[in-house]
Amino acid sequence: MFKLLLANIKMTFRDKQAIFWSLFFPMMFIIIFGLFDFSKMGDAKYVIFNETDSEISQQFQQGLDQITFLKKQDVPESLDQAKSKLKEGDIDLIIVVPKDFALPPAENNPAAIPPGNNDSAQLPKPSPIEVFYSESNITVNQIALSVVDKFIDRMNMQIGQTPTLFSYNAESVQTKNIKYIDVIMPGILGMAIMTSAVIGIATGISQYRERKLLKRLSATPLKVRNFLMAEVFSYLFLNIIQISLIILLARIAFDVKVYGDYFLIYLICIIGSVIFLNLGFAVAGYAKNTKTAESLSQVVTMPMMFFSGVFFSTEALPKIVGKVVEYLPLTPMVEALRKISINAGSFQDIWKQLAFMGIWIVISFLIAWRTFRFKD
Repeated sequence: MFKLLLANIKMTFRDKQAIFWSLFFPMMFIIIFGLFDFSKMGDAKYVIFNETDSEISQQFQQGLDQITFLKKQDVPESLDQAKSKLKEGDIDLIIVVPKDFALPPAENNPAAIPPGNNDSAQLPKPSPIEVFYSESNITVNQIALSVVDKFIDRMNMQIGQTPTLFSYNAESVQTKNIKYIDVIMPGILGMAIMTSAVIGIATGISQYRERKLLKRLSATPLKVRNFLMAEVFSYLFLNIIQISLIILLARIAFDVKVYGDYFLIYLICIIGSVIFLNLGFAVAGYAKNTKTAESLSQVVTMPMMFFSGVFFSTEALPKIVGKVVEYLPLTPMVEALRKISINAGSFQDIWKQLAFMGIWIVISFLIAWRTFRFKD
């Protein structure tokens, strides 16, 4: 068995395609998602047509200048030209301050209005500020419009001399600096284990069967269990290298920290490997040839890759779909890895996920036992 184990490891590392999909493919995801800084919001480019030079319009412009993500652009020759740039995506907002955007004479001297006098309500109101925005950037639109809305509310309160009764104090609390790549890394670990185990075993065994190697091995004194154990241990060895390289790359290149126990990380990955190796044997037993094995492997792995929380939270799914996804084998694995990596979870924190994975070991073994045959 040990000689066969060494032979399998050598064949795996000589297979360039297997090395790519097992080692370099998941590392590509780490690099791609690590290069994106999701904490930064895209700048909103705006132009302002200020048709008056009143004090309140200057205050409005100063308020806009203090907002870092709002970037003022050169004013086009006309409003129509600005709208054309807005449609083309060159700018995100157009703000038009009307000529009469100024305080009425009575508001310039609040003392002139006797207390309890409502004559201010009869004074002419200035024309409203006009805001034109692009519908393509929803997040920027909401924030920019809320800025204008807040400024108008504040000026109305000042003019009406309304006392401020309610307020709040904001105090920051020091927490872990969790980046998006910190959340993605445990998911990519689970995805790498799943794809290499299912696709590797399914296609490898199918190739053995097509080349009649299994039939030849059955004629030798080699026991079937020794052959299968050598296959399993060779992939577990490869998975350990996978885990180490992904964690090392994430740590060195993007400063991804694992707050929990590394032993638990490896333990969860090995348990997950056993589940997906069993599923790989099941696919190999059902597939008639290598092409069918590759197709069935994709059918098994692709839904879990996108539905089990590798890249996106499962809470964003519809409730019915989210309930179904909870019972997929990759979901508890990714949840356990995240609890350990991000929240420094212990055995007590992941016992539910471990229970689900234990059930899946039994289920996947029974499926593989029913479908896999050493001979044709």
